[in-house]
Amino acid sequence: MSIATPSGQNALTDAWSWLNSLRPRGIQLGLERVQEALERLGSPHRRLRAVTIAGTNGKGSTSSFLAAIAHAAGYRVGLYTSPHLASVTERIRIGTERIHADDFARWAAHLRDVIEGPDGVALTFFEALTVMAIGYFDERGVDLAVLEVGLGGRLDATSVVDPMVAVVTPIGLDHTHILGDSLEAICAEKAGILKPGSTLVTNVDPDLFHDVLGPRAFALRCPIHRQGVDWLYQWLPQGFRYRGWIHRVGPVRLGIRGVHQGMNAALACAAAETLTAHGYTMKATHLAEGLFRARHPGRLERRPAVVDDTGEAWPALLLDAAHNPMGAHILKGHVRSFLHERPRILVFGVNPDKDVEQMLAELLPEVDGVVLTQATANPVPAWEPYLAMASRLHHRVTFASDPAEALELGRHYAGPEGGLLITGSIYLLGEVWPLLPAGHLAHLHD
Repeated sequence: MSIATPSGQNALTDAWSWLNSLRPRGIQLGLERVQEALERLGSPHRRLRAVTIAGTNGKGSTSSFLAAIAHAAGYRVGLYTSPHLASVTERIRIGTERIHADDFARWAAHLRDVIEGPDGVALTFFEALTVMAIGYFDERGVDLAVLEVGLGGRLDATSVVDPMVAVVTPIGLDHTHILGDSLEAICAEKAGILKPGSTLVTNVDPDLFHDVLGPRAFALRCPIHRQGVDWLYQWLPQGFRYRGWIHRVGPVRLGIRGVHQGMNAALACAAAETLTAHGYTMKATHLAEGLFRARHPGRLERRPAVVDDTGEAWPALLLDAAHNPMGAHILKGHVRSFLHERPRILVFGVNPDKDVEQMLAELLPEVDGVVLTQATANPVPAWEPYLAMASRLHHRVTFASDPAEALELGRHYAGPEGGLLITGSIYLLGEVWPLLPAGHLAHLHD
């Protein structure tokens, strides 16, 4: 290619800086630009054997469970998820390994030629990363690619791939200004990942299935596997148990915490069973091992109090990327069992387009104080309305202009005997991540 790429960390830094320059293009739903870029790179999307996973909540965890299952079965598995916590390389993985910095820089250079060269294709930030992931997976000859949909489904960049299996997780109200202001409208957008020849695997609400998702699958003549019809799961004192149409699995301890992860794990098991019809060998032992070894950082990450290298005491922590009302409702059910220390202080920040009032209404009854903040990558245009809103719901509310200040205030309010609940945008968690003491980080990356 015409653009030289340095090596190592400098290469990654330069590539990340260039990709960030695409962010002002925002979100531009549509497939034409992505298809054009991929065709200029040799149409790798047409060779990829993939599972695509859409939904409002649980798609990242479901993707991680499924990739871990296929990896346990001996397959070379590409996993594409978003967003990331500490490094953009988290988004593109093969097996348990992130994309190497040199490979990331090389593919960024390929994309830069496509975007900025003659008759350039004006890709957005997310579109560029999606093209990189697809090209990299094809180059490395993966046996299976697991692709988490970014936004919606029908017009999301990942929808250029025709999946063998299309997974749809539960649907909630999120991104309503783009996807529609009803569950039916949002579900219709998610249903767009279904293509002729795909098999639908889903655990959506029965009404949404009968009214929206089922008719789409029937129209395309897609086989269907549904929770409660083709598979069941349950929690026992010994762990998670799955009963599908091929395998029985468990009890097994899940590698991603939370009782609500049971439905994500079951969905991944059902997708793995579905892959057997496409020539993959997925045994019950593979399902069990994958469920146990799966990891998805930033989901109910509970860590005890520690003393850092400077002798400063840190309270217990619970971090969770609950970025919409559905996620906040799920998190609410776990707060007391995962973070029993008091006083319990919430450090909270989400993107400005979220239903902040509904999220706070879910979480504030569980805490003794709240520090509102914002990720520097997604600043709030005006924070006064959020402070007023939270103050109506709780008597102890303050605002910090950045995550570092919010973390310090939260520590101060909680004290060494208390607990910190840090939640909201995954961008917020990503900025807090490197500020945590080594004792916490050792656990967070295990």
